[in-house]
Amino acid sequence: MAIFMTVITTRISNELDIILSNVAKEIDRPKGYIIRKAIESYIEEKADLLIALSHIEKEKK
Repeated sequence: MAIFMTVITTRISNELDIILSNVAKEIDRPKGYIIRKAIESYIEEKADLLIALSHIEKEKK
């Protein structure tokens, strides 16, 4: 089964790029991998927060 991916372009500061490059070199992974994992982690965390808030709101009713 093929996995299709979308390309997204963004701008980051030079400082963030240096940090990203250093992390990529340290863990021997491409910068794109680190960015993808960071986005996945952020979205999962926000989704968990929204679910928790939804449960709290339902309990109030």
